Amino acid sequence: MTDTAPDTVLHRKAQAQRRVLGGGAWSIPRALGRALSIAADALWGLTLVPRPLADDTLPVDRALSRLGHDPLLVVLDHDTAPCGLVGFDRDIVAGLIDVQTLGRVTHLPAEMRAYTPTDAAMTAPLIDAALPRFASMLSGQTDLDHLRDYRFGALVEDAPSAGLALEAESYHLVEFEVGLAQDTRTGRVMFLFPEPAPQVEPGHPAAPGKHETVLKLAPVRMQAVLTRVHLPLDKARALRPGDVLTLSPQATASAALVLSGGHVVARGRLGQMNGFRAIRIGADPQALVKPEPVPTLPSEPAETGITKVPLPAVSSAFDLPSDLTYALDGGATDLPRVPEPGSG
Repeated sequence: MTDTAPDTVLHRKAQAQRRVLGGGAWSIPRALGRALSIAADALWGLTLVPRPLADDTLPVDRALSRLGHDPLLVVLDHDTAPCGLVGFDRDIVAGLIDVQTLGRVTHLPAEMRAYTPTDAAMTAPLIDAALPRFASMLSGQTDLDHLRDYRFGALVEDAPSAGLALEAESYHLVEFEVGLAQDTRTGRVMFLFPEPAPQVEPGHPAAPGKHETVLKLAPVRMQAVLTRVHLPLDKARALRPGDVLTLSPQATASAALVLSGGHVVARGRLGQMNGFRAIRIGADPQALVKPEPVPTLPSEPAETGITKVPLPAVSSAFDLPSDLTYALDGGATDLPRVPEPGSG
């Protein structure tokens, strides 16, 4: 006892010194592993021994590549922060199901089948019991506050689907080799927590978004729609050059920009600028110039507020290119002029 007394005193002094210097702070793998062990014991009296394998910060694609080929993936929800992710090897999932259905971990082979929402739900008690303990152990370390308030979310089918849910640029990956019930079952458990976005200093441009480069290359077809005419199919098929369609008087003054799927992007007023047809986005979609009344022929009944516009003959001159970036020289001389932005 005399021989061990000095070691005990030195050990206590060393621990006290580490606490003063901050060396006693919990690391993320240590706190998370400890939280998992306490949660398993508190829930089911299950011995869960986590052995840390990795503690890295990686881009999201590299983090997903570390998940392996057959994990059960569960999204970790958060009210205000990007989602996280946890992956369980099949043997760990089987062990958690065993202890909740049979009361003990068995040696029965794990079923090789597709994971179901029920399988994911069997991991929810462990996740929801461990993560609050994990956050509590990290309290006082302000740089790790972003790891608080995560909880069980939902099953994800595979890594590509998980990538759609993970919105952060980089993730903190913590990997364990876990043994259940004195290594009756063993397997990996991996947690991915989003790293906080870097703070943008005033006067400096923000970093590009996760998908900005790809989205800039995606083709988008947009059309300027002046009006829509509804006709029965038989009448539409019977149209011939020279036929007359009745249009609203506002058809030549207002317009909408429409994507190929029918979604209206913006509305505005039709006019001209520098000799080209133009649309002033966000303007009140009313006519810039009031339409002149159209004289009614004696043989035809008067139609209040309706302008008849002749349909031009079809010719090769109207074979326009597929994109919208072509000039219409001299085609907008009869349209009102749209003022330059800021010119009033």
